[in-house]
Amino acid sequence: MTTVAAVDVGATSGRVMVARLQDDAVAIAEASRFPNRPRQQGGRWTWDVGALSMSVEDGLRHAVRSGAAAWGIDTWAVDYGVLRDGRLVGPVYCYRDPRHAEGVARVDAAIPWEELYTLTGTQFMAINTIYQLAAEDAPRLREGSTFLMVPDLLSHWATGALATDVTNASSTGMVDVRTRQWSAPVLGALGLPASAFLPLDEPGSVRGESRQPGLNGIPLIGVATHDTASAFVGTPIADRDAALIVSLGTWALVGAESAGALPTEEARAINVTHELGVDGTVRVLRNVTGMWLLEECRRHWASQDGVEPRIETLLDAAERAEPMKAVLDVDDPELAVPGQGPQTIERHLVGRWDGSRGAVVRTLLESLVVRLAERSREIERLLRTPRDTIHVVGGASRMALLMQWLADATGKAVVAGPVEATALGNAAVQWRSLGAVASIAEARARVARMPEITVYEPRGDRAVWDALAARLGDREAT
Repeated sequence: MTTVAAVDVGATSGRVMVARLQDDAVAIAEASRFPNRPRQQGGRWTWDVGALSMSVEDGLRHAVRSGAAAWGIDTWAVDYGVLRDGRLVGPVYCYRDPRHAEGVARVDAAIPWEELYTLTGTQFMAINTIYQLAAEDAPRLREGSTFLMVPDLLSHWATGALATDVTNASSTGMVDVRTRQWSAPVLGALGLPASAFLPLDEPGSVRGESRQPGLNGIPLIGVATHDTASAFVGTPIADRDAALIVSLGTWALVGAESAGALPTEEARAINVTHELGVDGTVRVLRNVTGMWLLEECRRHWASQDGVEPRIETLLDAAERAEPMKAVLDVDDPELAVPGQGPQTIERHLVGRWDGSRGAVVRTLLESLVVRLAERSREIERLLRTPRDTIHVVGGASRMALLMQWLADATGKAVVAGPVEATALGNAAVQWRSLGAVASIAEARARVARMPEITVYEPRGDRAVWDALAARLGDREAT
């Protein structure tokens, strides 16, 4: 079987992709696309997981009609649902809900940060699942409950199977990076019932058959359910020790694939995370706010225009705008809450812009490049091996202007594409499980032959980017 469906749900939209092996290459096409945005419910930001489930199943029916013989699902990380007696207990909260920050002090009081990091290797972010759980005033997890990450919840509703994938679970801050299972000391410190947490699965097994009408009972294969883990699988690297990877969407994940990286004091000092990947690998990563602020500005402008401005139009305006007039910290926590726009962003600028859409977009993209270059250097120093190539995957890899700037700012070749690396990584695990490819390396070699992949060599003055970074650094130092 060489045709599979890859369900890929991100924090702003989801899609069901049909992926086929054709001779020695791959082909991928969209079967369906649907929106996914947080909503206000009872004063909290939540996800409409019921609507997501229906959208996934509807897209799968289209995929089955296109010949898909199996499927897998990946989503964003950290968010979760709680089942009791087969029913969802309470809402699935969105990681951007500011209430989660209340859990930080509670976790710190239960288990010191240094000990938590040594066990889990998970970076500190207030959005992490461990802080979400600690922020609940009326804990939903108790004996008789089942904790499921979002992709595992959607899988359960489609098949009835109960399972939790290690790649998504490793983002929670509660998984032992060495054993690749839930950490008993962490769960115990927080008073969480171990019985509510399923043993963690490694990607590649068949979880069950789809039981919804129109799905013909096709098998669900447990892929890397964390979208970044699937994106890394779908990145056409030939040598993991010579490349950095940037998965660039709403978030930008900057890092490298390692065979056995473990937490160190040096890694903790710069807040590097260790997320678990396929085949025992570890993704050594730094999070950067990716296209989130641009997406928020587009929504703001859409409310003014009555239609969302085309990204191509905005990029053309950005290219014509005056360069490096302002810079900001794209990771400022105040900018993480939904409802951002040019006016809220302007308060965080170092320098000035003229407020035009071109200037806004240029500033956002230049500021993103500054952060990506900084994080790339940090990962390179931590791993102590020079990396001459940065692979960029995801939708933003199509932005030629952004890719060239990243090459100039880092002095490295940027290999852009594929756009659908996440869906392709999802499909690659399925193909291997079905015997259509022998290894992930074989799948990556086929992806590398896709015509969309473009290489950008450095050609600009890196010093001007270093100077822009220094302006931001001076602001942060004060």
